[in-house]
Amino acid sequence: MEKQSTGSVIRKNILLNYPGAVLYGLLFNVMLMLDSIIAGWNLGADGIAAVALGVPGYGVFSSAIYALVHGCGLRMIWAKGRADDLDFRRAFSGGATLVGLCGLAFAILIFAFAEGIVLVCGGDMVDAAVRHYAVIYLGFCAPIVFFTALGKILQEIMNVLGFQTARASLNAINVTVNLTVSILCISVFPADMKLAGLGIGTSAGGLMEFIGGIILLRHLKVDLKYRPLILRPKEILETIRCGFPAAADYFAESIVMVIQNNLILSGFPGNKMILPVTEVVCNISYFASGTIKGAAIAAEPLFGVFYEAHDVKSIKKVWQHGWAIGAALSVVWAVLFYVSSPLLSALCGMALTPDISRGVLLCMVFTPAMHTVYMFTLYYEATKHFNLSIAFATVPDSCLYVLMMAALIPVLGKDGIWLAITGNQVIGLILLIPLVLFIAAKTGRNTDRLLLLPDEFYAGTTLLEFELSGDGTDRTSTIERLREPLRSILLEPGKTDAVMSCARELVSDMLETSNHIHITLREKEEKAELFIRSLGQQRALPASISDSVTAWENGSISYSYAYKMNIVYITLAS
Repeated sequence: MEKQSTGSVIRKNILLNYPGAVLYGLLFNVMLMLDSIIAGWNLGADGIAAVALGVPGYGVFSSAIYALVHGCGLRMIWAKGRADDLDFRRAFSGGATLVGLCGLAFAILIFAFAEGIVLVCGGDMVDAAVRHYAVIYLGFCAPIVFFTALGKILQEIMNVLGFQTARASLNAINVTVNLTVSILCISVFPADMKLAGLGIGTSAGGLMEFIGGIILLRHLKVDLKYRPLILRPKEILETIRCGFPAAADYFAESIVMVIQNNLILSGFPGNKMILPVTEVVCNISYFASGTIKGAAIAAEPLFGVFYEAHDVKSIKKVWQHGWAIGAALSVVWAVLFYVSSPLLSALCGMALTPDISRGVLLCMVFTPAMHTVYMFTLYYEATKHFNLSIAFATVPDSCLYVLMMAALIPVLGKDGIWLAITGNQVIGLILLIPLVLFIAAKTGRNTDRLLLLPDEFYAGTTLLEFELSGDGTDRTSTIERLREPLRSILLEPGKTDAVMSCARELVSDMLETSNHIHITLREKEEKAELFIRSLGQQRALPASISDSVTAWENGSISYSYAYKMNIVYITLAS
């Protein structure tokens, strides 16, 4: 039999989901900057500046929605890790109700206060025409916040179940519809209302993302029906607490855009091109950062599932393989984006100038560091270290970014802007990793310091761990290795025979669609924990096994399907 390791299964899962995760991250960032690109094509520098003034306005509200959506997604991941289907459905239905109501309220606020929001974002430092365009654009963008709420909650379901490509396809639908409707509207609307067409296109893209999500979930045969449900206050607070770290990055970016606009416009007074040029460099940087997020996006659901399973070894392997894959490919992505900068600059509506070229070069030098920051952010979020997750999400992209820009612009001019855009990631790591090590030292644990897992995760003894492959070799003798360790724990031959029968049936069933079966037997607090995991299609738990286990004294069995993994736990008292 070909020897398989736990790492090979996890590496295969990450690689399997990496392309979809990259596509999702890239298209997510494209959605954020698509309006700027279309404005550059059709309206030139004034259009880009108007969008730059309007985006932070709805970005803050969209970030708040994303916090709620991602909090719901984490609660669904953890419910899957516990094999708690009831809590999974509650997290979905209650979360969908919460984000829908908040999205509607936020959309109304944006529409009502569009002019005031634009002024706060630097509108008082541009000419009246640009300010007028920005107000019109923001007002017609308001519905996107509501549609984003509906579409993204459906994407979170796909994320939990491992349908990363389907998840990315919803972003593709959004981008395609946005692009088509925006260009159509701009081509027929009068000059002073063309930005309204851009806002209409943005909202139309969000609506079609939601409709496409419903269709895709049905196509994927996901049995999950929405039931109107109001979450309890405690659950709402938990959702916010869980989701804020991931959304903090986008929230901070929206706030920082406001400060950035004011710093740049005041630092280069009278330079009408400085804001459009900076927007183009930032857009190209967003292209790169979206792809570099791929490995972390692919790894996060695995972190969450294994965290709930208290599977320390698998958590280590997810970190090891996720970081290595992402680190290698992030360098490749950075080089590709720099080489493609003439095309990307043209795509953003401006010819490649020396300022843009130098800005992209300096950004790409430091862009690979984003991968490590994202890994820490999403790992600590999935393992419930929310304060550290928030720190990794916000310290580089908010505090350090604006501080570096304010300090470097007077000294280095435009280079100060370019160095601040991605150089903050390196400085952030230099500051934050020692903080994590300091926290680890306070716990007294010398190993796995960066993981910061609770002591209870290390309790118990792993008696046996092995992999099976579906290559046709004799699996019966391999599974028989469980018998002696089980007998030493359970003491009763009848109970041992029953567990062995269940294990053989489970493995046989799983191998119909999987070439990798991971089996672990642990002894913990006078209990036997048999853990069987496989990659592949969802396999319903055979009724005969469930009935057998629950009939035993102090016996329990749980089953979950998450991120293309079948997970079964059989727990028995000794």
